[in-house]
Amino acid sequence: MTGRVLTPADPPGALALESLLSGRDSLVTWVGTDGSRWPISGGLAPRPPVAEGVQLLDIKGLHGPLKHVDQQGAHEDGVTYLDTVYDAAEIDMTLVFFGRDQIARRRVFRRWLAGWEPKRTGRLWWFTAETGHWWMNLRLLQEPRDVLKAGDAAAVQMAWSARGDRPFWVSFDSISTTLIASDTTTLADPAGKAAPNFLPVWNRGDQDGWPVHLLQGPGVFSVGDNGGPRRITVPLNIGELARVTTLPNRRTVVEVNTGANIYPRVRGRFSTPVPAGASVRIPVTVTGATPGVTSAVSSLTPWRRWPE
Repeated sequence: MTGRVLTPADPPGALALESLLSGRDSLVTWVGTDGSRWPISGGLAPRPPVAEGVQLLDIKGLHGPLKHVDQQGAHEDGVTYLDTVYDAAEIDMTLVFFGRDQIARRRVFRRWLAGWEPKRTGRLWWFTAETGHWWMNLRLLQEPRDVLKAGDAAAVQMAWSARGDRPFWVSFDSISTTLIASDTTTLADPAGKAAPNFLPVWNRGDQDGWPVHLLQGPGVFSVGDNGGPRRITVPLNIGELARVTTLPNRRTVVEVNTGANIYPRVRGRFSTPVPAGASVRIPVTVTGATPGVTSAVSSLTPWRRWPE
């Protein structure tokens, strides 16, 4: 018979409730590659000896490593700055694995390790009352290398290293109103609340944002360059649903139902980001639409360098 990992204590104790209600503490939760949930810091985290689980003692590497791209002439003093790019994030944690006894502690660690399959990513969630939920997808960076003392103990401390392939923290998307064709040339909000032919999105991150547009044919769409002056034309046939990704290094236009690449049809190129903290209304018009069928909606995923 296998035991049950008790985390957090049920019901939460007085200290846990005080922490949660005060809003002072960050809540940190790991969601493993197997779907398991591990609150490791804050009011939901387990506290020995009442519960079994994992506690976060310290963490570093929350900000992805950056490097400047420069050029220097043979006789140039100093350098000419060109750009700044980020490498993959490397997050190091010190963790304590504990149980009511040695058997329980071993069970806790087995379940924890099962949620760190290095070929897949889990998710480290970070919540504060001020900024809400942010998360980073992580994979195991290296195998556990700690020296364990001979004998067994109900609690062990270990170093744990993880990598974020993308170095930014993300949160819930800003999603525009879905506009549906009211006639052959007008995309309108069926509820009548949003302005026709505009897709509003908000970038609440601290990095430039790049919207994703979901366009349902038929019709020839003309979409604004994320607030820039250019217009991009996307022709779609009846029944086609296009996912338009504007992020420069992942710029694609894919027909969702078939997975076909329809980028060659597109005229123009998205090249303008939505600045950090900005709200924009992206203009979108259409010709040849089918009323009640043709539609458009946009979303923007915010990015931050720091989760709180």
